Amino acid sequence: MIIYYSSVDGSEVPEDPTNFTYISIGIAIVGWILLLAFYGRFYVKTVFANKSEILKNAKEGTTIIATVKNKVQEGVIKQTAVLQLRLAFTNLAGTPVEAGYQLMDSKPAERRYEKGSQIELSVNMKKKAGLVVPKGIQVIRNVPMVYLYTFIFLVLIGVAVYYPVSADWRYFVLPHPWTLIPLINLGTALFIGFLIGMIGKVSGASKNAVRMVMYGVKAQGEITSYNQTGLYINEQPQVAFNIEFTDKQGIRHSMVTKKIVSLLETHKLGTGPVEIMYLPEAPETVVFYEDLSL
Repeated sequence: MIIYYSSVDGSEVPEDPTNFTYISIGIAIVGWILLLAFYGRFYVKTVFANKSEILKNAKEGTTIIATVKNKVQEGVIKQTAVLQLRLAFTNLAGTPVEAGYQLMDSKPAERRYEKGSQIELSVNMKKKAGLVVPKGIQVIRNVPMVYLYTFIFLVLIGVAVYYPVSADWRYFVLPHPWTLIPLINLGTALFIGFLIGMIGKVSGASKNAVRMVMYGVKAQGEITSYNQTGLYINEQPQVAFNIEFTDKQGIRHSMVTKKIVSLLETHKLGTGPVEIMYLPEAPETVVFYEDLSL
């Protein structure tokens, strides 16, 4: 915006509209509609819907009793302890499992999540990703973030309305700020989404992590071979494992699964037996048992 106005003489009379003028305005209008729709959906979901959804799930979801096998405190945020728990329970498919679970404990002095203690989890698998929360959870909105999201939303609405009302529409030719702002924001959002998706893909993170934990079946697999793919995330190598296993129907499966391995753990890699989890309806989707996480 600063570059645009420093290079444009505000006293200039705008040229007569051309096809490029109409194309620029059309692209900008579509861009603003998409930007406000996407951000509005994000705003409503983040500020209002998420809290209601979590509380509803905690009240109406399927109850599972889990035992704390291990607890590690990763830090403290505003007197709230960030805990990484290892929970043991029987999943919805009747398989005994252990999975990692991160929890924010607002009352660490009560020591409610010590090793050996039990915790009631509420599980809702109606949505594709699934949702698991502790029973009786308290959800508190992050007020500064609510103010920030509200401010950004109001600024976007203000910019979208201000320029058409206050300026001659014949100026709205690329690269005018009113035409560029929605395109830059949408492009940035798409790039970040693509980047996050790529990182999740190369790291081996499962899109159905909760479903795998809740409906997965444990099996004894065998690593027949492995090799580094040449990709690195934070200087940690991605490794491709060739795995074979027999499902509960007696069918033999062979597939390749990839995950990021700590550089300090690469010397421990090898072939041989390994515990895995797979989905009965999609046996080609497997996860190392030790990597299960909610």
